[in-house]
Amino acid sequence: MLLELLRVVRNLQNEGIEFVLCGGWVPFLKQLARESETAHSMSLDIDLLLRKAAQEREVIDRVKALLIGGMEFERSKTHTFRYEKKVEGNVVQLDLLADFSRTDKSEPVRRIQGLNSFLDLCLVDGAEDLGDHVEEIRIVWLDADKTETCDITIPDQVGFLLLKAEVCRYREMSKDPYDIYYYCRYSEEPDLIRQKLEAAIEERAVRRTVDALQRMFQHMDSKWVELALDHMNIVGEERDREAQFIVRAVAKVIEGL
Repeated sequence: MLLELLRVVRNLQNEGIEFVLCGGWVPFLKQLARESETAHSMSLDIDLLLRKAAQEREVIDRVKALLIGGMEFERSKTHTFRYEKKVEGNVVQLDLLADFSRTDKSEPVRRIQGLNSFLDLCLVDGAEDLGDHVEEIRIVWLDADKTETCDITIPDQVGFLLLKAEVCRYREMSKDPYDIYYYCRYSEEPDLIRQKLEAAIEERAVRRTVDALQRMFQHMDSKWVELALDHMNIVGEERDREAQFIVRAVAKVIEGL
């Protein structure tokens, strides 16, 4: 799945299409870039945030043509902003996202018209506050004994936690608190995360993020800790031990904020 993700990224970059890769791939790629390995559970869905430059009419046509033609994705029958393809027996889902503010909670999808086509983009909770909280990481891998590299724009320490904490306001999926825990413990140095949060704490969205993390991970019996444990399939006596790791890992990055 990683190679398919990298193919998608490279194809978009070759077309000069700007995007931010979001979601559950971020902790995976962050640790991979830092340590050349990762134990984070891989995702089958690819979340692409198309920001202002990628929403121009001519660019919309190029994105649509690339998805359907060059990369052989098909538009999902259930979600208009999702494109799908089978890779090695698995269905890879590519979601097209946007950072518009929501004016109507009942309409989370916005249609963007191109010159000759259109794309539906799903509005991402918190993305309107992402701003400059992004960074570029480099992934290096071997392909037929040849070293390949790919630079990917992702949310930075503040941006990742902001988006994940915000989405938890609207859904309770085990992968979200697990991603937060893993990122805080393995994907980035806790001190660096804390420094980045502290530097941006005057931003209302960042303050809201820190407060949310404090509530979500304050106690071992929190439902968010329980959900993370469920995602990791932790059972028996190991459950209490791992719960302590979860609470401590998040506490390290928000202590004193």
